[in-house]
Amino acid sequence: MNDIRTLIVDDDFAVARMHTAFLERTPGFAAVGSELTAGDALGSIRAGGIDLVLLDLYLPDASGIELLRRIRSDPQCLVDVMMVSAANEPTLIEQAVSLGVADFLLKPFTRDEFSTRLIAYAARVRERRRLGGLSRVTQAQVDVLLGRDAGGSGRDGAKRMNPATRQRVLDALTDSAEPATALDVSEATGLSRVSARRYLEQLVNEGVVRMQPRYGETGRPQHEYRLEE
Repeated sequence: MNDIRTLIVDDDFAVARMHTAFLERTPGFAAVGSELTAGDALGSIRAGGIDLVLLDLYLPDASGIELLRRIRSDPQCLVDVMMVSAANEPTLIEQAVSLGVADFLLKPFTRDEFSTRLIAYAARVRERRRLGGLSRVTQAQVDVLLGRDAGGSGRDGAKRMNPATRQRVLDALTDSAEPATALDVSEATGLSRVSARRYLEQLVNEGVVRMQPRYGETGRPQHEYRLEE
């Protein structure tokens, strides 16, 4: 997947520079610039070449919420927006969520927290692009795309999967020339064998991965996993 081209919108130049530094250390993302005002940000977004906007709520010429409304009402502005703000009023957060923000990250935060949110977002983008090539999707796939699962667990009661870890498992299967076992995936991803098997089983339930037995000379057969075609 190409790097996610990201615009930072914050009225504090020093903060924007810090977020740019954080972004540049996060694999899969590229900073394309920063803007200090809503007007300049809207112009940059309309010019194209931007996938994601990191948006503060407090701007000198308009609120981040107002800019978000303009973005959502403009067919030229096909971007995702992640709010990054110290504003923690429930009403503002509710408005942002209702306008379809990809995430809401409260300041202050660490670089690790910042990167974790971005990596999880990138995993959802990869899933969105992958599902775009399918003729139909399952409810489980829709839930993963929206960054949630049904009520916090799957139909089999499995715990919610971390989107970034889920993508690592899918990448391991994609990179494998042959069907892979849970041990193969564990070694490729750094997950424990138990965790790798749990993710693989959940992906089988989603219809993304196919499981088949591998019979050896003795003992119980091992399970092999490969991506559905």
